[in-house]
Amino acid sequence: MTGPSQLTAVQQPVADGPNLVRCFLQAEPAHTLPRLSGVPIVILTSEASFRAKYDHCTSKFLTQAGVPNTQLRLESVGIHGNGHMMMLEKNNLEIAGVISKLLEHGLRLPGKDGGGD
Repeated sequence: MTGPSQLTAVQQPVADGPNLVRCFLQAEPAHTLPRLSGVPIVILTSEASFRAKYDHCTSKFLTQAGVPNTQLRLESVGIHGNGHMMMLEKNNLEIAGVISKLLEHGLRLPGKDGGGD
């Protein structure tokens, strides 16, 4: 790729699920992001965050660009109601525990598919 004008976005015809936005992805053939391909990436989404409707799109875009990533929605591991500033909330130690398990298990929770890659 020689410039940003070579990137063309296409929007999904249908959202991936209820309460999710339709993602914008690259038109094929997708450009890759080789400098990020070896960087461990976790997208941790809380249920009431303003990003809850579109964080999955970030994961899909990275995957399309050849960047392995894990997206984990806290409600999928039984943590409900948090907003975007989850580390400032009363249950922040519970969330820190999830992050710790992700780190211990190579960015995957045991028995869970975090999605993304």
